Amino acid sequence: MGTALQTEDREQRLSRARAALGAAERSAARWGGRIDRTALRSSPQSVDDADDDGLGTRVPVPGPLATLFPRGSLRAGSSVALQGAASTSLLLSLAVAAAGEDSWCAIAGMPDLGLRSALDAGLDPCRLALAPAEGDQRPQVLSALADGVGVLVLGPDLDLAPALWRSLLNRARTADTLVLAAVPPGRADLTLRATTSGWTGLGQGSGRLRRRRLEITAEGRGIAGHRIAEVLLPQVDGMIAAAPQSRSQGAESREPMRLLQPVRRAG
Repeated sequence: MGTALQTEDREQRLSRARAALGAAERSAARWGGRIDRTALRSSPQSVDDADDDGLGTRVPVPGPLATLFPRGSLRAGSSVALQGAASTSLLLSLAVAAAGEDSWCAIAGMPDLGLRSALDAGLDPCRLALAPAEGDQRPQVLSALADGVGVLVLGPDLDLAPALWRSLLNRARTADTLVLAAVPPGRADLTLRATTSGWTGLGQGSGRLRRRRLEITAEGRGIAGHRIAEVLLPQVDGMIAAAPQSRSQGAESREPMRLLQPVRRAG
């Protein structure tokens, strides 16, 4: 009896081990043995609906920008184009939120980007690749990055051909790589356009510019019409913050305009 139980337990353990090994092999085949992207599966604390619901795994975005995106997050493998003011700061902010604590981020086409700026934005230097994508090997380098990292940031200095852009999007979609691009040569899933609506920091002929107010418009897949959000950039740690409502706007919302009745004069 004891021998039969031991044999049954051994077979159960072997069955569980084979099932675990099969799952590991399928996972390795899916990712091709490349860099782990577990951070792209957003934690429940950062995104409420992080589970894959058949429409793709969701990745988090900065809180002040959440209202711009469907379901307040981004789909892994999707693409976002940024145009207008502060594109570099917005690219870095989105990359930091999407990369999380485990995923790798690669930046190409930003030769003037300093490592200090990336660190101030919150990127981990141990999981950051700055790629000089120039010369004849540009398509091979960018394709390898799209296959191997969780977040790929493409700067405005790449001068991509439309065919290469489409090829990168196809690779990224297959590998669940989020692509963030400044003024790409083709369409992206979502497009953000930022305009500066004001600066703060200057006094009466003294001081220095410290912060600016941005109005960001989002349009694209999953958005009916467009969405608008206002943010302040930068904060002390280089991140963005939601712009507070101005006093004039608040007064107008609290007290609607009233028309004065005409006054008749005697005589």
